[in-house]
Amino acid sequence: MEYIQPYLDFFTQHPGWAIAIIFLIAFGEALLIIGLFVPSTAVLVGAGMLVGTGHLEFWPVFAATAFGAILGDQLSYWAGRLFGDRLKLMWPLNRYPVLVGRGEDFVRKHGGKSIAIGRFVPGVKAVVPGIVGMFGMGQAYFATINVTSGLVWTATHVLPGMLFGQVLAMAGELSERLLIVLLVLLVVLAIAGWLIRLFIGGLGPILESGQDRFAAWASQQSGRFWPRLGSVISPAHPGSLAIILFAALAVTALIAFLHIMSSVFGQSTMIDADLSLHNMMQGLRNAPADEIMTMITMLGDGAVMIAMALAMVAWLLWRREWRVAAAAFLTILAARLFVPLMKLWLQRPRPVELAGLPEIFSFPSGHTTFATVTLGVFAVLATHGLRSWGKAVVFAGAGIAMVAIAYSRIYLGAHWMSDVLGGFLFGAVMIAAFGIAIEAVPPRRIMPMGLSIAALAVFALAGAVHISRDYAANAEIYAPREAIVLYDPEQWEQGAWASLPRRRIDLAGRSEEQFSLQWAGGLSPLDAALASDGWTEEGKWSWTLGLGYLDPNRDLNGLPPRPALHRGRLADITWAKAIADKPDHRLVLRAWKTDVMIGKADKTYPVYAVSLMRERLRRGLNLYAVPSPLDAQSAELEGLAALAGSIPDVRIVPAKGLEAKDGLTLVDAMK
Repeated sequence: MEYIQPYLDFFTQHPGWAIAIIFLIAFGEALLIIGLFVPSTAVLVGAGMLVGTGHLEFWPVFAATAFGAILGDQLSYWAGRLFGDRLKLMWPLNRYPVLVGRGEDFVRKHGGKSIAIGRFVPGVKAVVPGIVGMFGMGQAYFATINVTSGLVWTATHVLPGMLFGQVLAMAGELSERLLIVLLVLLVVLAIAGWLIRLFIGGLGPILESGQDRFAAWASQQSGRFWPRLGSVISPAHPGSLAIILFAALAVTALIAFLHIMSSVFGQSTMIDADLSLHNMMQGLRNAPADEIMTMITMLGDGAVMIAMALAMVAWLLWRREWRVAAAAFLTILAARLFVPLMKLWLQRPRPVELAGLPEIFSFPSGHTTFATVTLGVFAVLATHGLRSWGKAVVFAGAGIAMVAIAYSRIYLGAHWMSDVLGGFLFGAVMIAAFGIAIEAVPPRRIMPMGLSIAALAVFALAGAVHISRDYAANAEIYAPREAIVLYDPEQWEQGAWASLPRRRIDLAGRSEEQFSLQWAGGLSPLDAALASDGWTEEGKWSWTLGLGYLDPNRDLNGLPPRPALHRGRLADITWAKAIADKPDHRLVLRAWKTDVMIGKADKTYPVYAVSLMRERLRRGLNLYAVPSPLDAQSAELEGLAALAGSIPDVRIVPAKGLEAKDGLTLVDAMK
């Protein structure tokens, strides 16, 4: 968080710069052709997130976005009115004849509604205002639709961003390291979405223009080869663009895969990059994110992907599309067989040893490869026969799922970054080959909509069953590995106790509240004493309990205590006690198991770090209610030490070097 906070502080202290950037992005996105290359959605939704987190004010952001979008469309309209049809012959429109033609068809089909609808259609929205100006639409009519649709467009970008911002603000309240993990994932997905939009909206028309020129040249050549190739490459040929893109993808991905493989097993900076990213991710690990990432990685498990693959093949067989069914089956089977063979040949060890996984080697990532191929085959089949934008939406959705699964593997320490890249690139080669193979198949035989519904339903059902049944086992497999330090009781009392942190370490690595007790032994005596003293056991924090934070009308006693992780771990026990004279305050006791064990006779006992804090209720924008931490008072800390000392068969340790002013009590509960 310390890397992000300076930028947030800058925008908070200098909101004028943020507003200027927001205006320029919205303005540039609405300009002729230029809008193809402006990452407006990511930036404007990000601005909304800053509003949601409280770093920017709503109305200035909304006004800057709306004014920029309206002014950009207005200038494009004036260019069309001023130059008329000559505008199509001027730079940069003359570089995009296919896109201009598509925009003209769009305007003829929708008339005045094209201004409003076009704002939400990538590609054509960069030319529609200029085209309606060329067609002679009246200024008053254009301005009315431009302003109203501009306000709606602004709301659809800023308001979802605000919601995301509120979610991130609440995540930050609970776990700053979780916030960093979510922000990194959001940035990766935003970049991926912008690249897909850039390719479809900006580079796609350039490629189509090149196809036209090549087809015209080829038609004038003698012989059969060039004219026939030109007819296949021509935009008039169904599937020509898809074949070109799939072929380019296959060649590029194969070259990149071979480069990754040679870099991993040679002396290159790739190995250092792998280690650096792994260490960074392990430093960011925390219990809430562990839970999310474990569930995401389980969605990419073989059981779920096989179920989805069988659903697609079964659908194709039912539709009597034998060749496509065989191609899909062989593509997925090849990916399934390729990974273990490559791992056995290359034998690259995983970043950490994960007991319980069927494979001990890591390159390439089986999760990433199999998920990429399965989801890629689904995307190819589901978009068969669709236009460019429909393909982009489905492939973007599949790509997000692939990226999330790949990201989870790196986060959980199951794979190096290069393992994931290798798996993704090989999967891309297989998808491209499959796409080329079925491009000539009529889409009516496949019925993409029915196939999509069947495959996604099986994916959701298989994923839900797998997570509900096997989550605990997978959480154990992917749990962070830490070394255990063993002391005998004398070593602990003579000064080994000082090796443990004296304060809780939060998820940004900072020191928080001071620990009140070091408890050696089982926690059952402490639980019994707290229950007798009027405390209430809250149980282990979970996201299900955390949903209560979304109700702003809850009182403090109706909300679970905040997770307050220590070194990324949830507390093993959490107890709460109301404070009679302050209904919006309560005491919260938590105990975390440390990496220290004490050996006594023939048994070993864990050591727990125990903290005592106050919590008060804080409500945010009347959208959520979250407990916020306060330091416990001295009398409350002394009362806890006295309670521990009054427990039968529990001994207060006269530890060497520990004085009363240190505020820490050592408790021997070893039996």
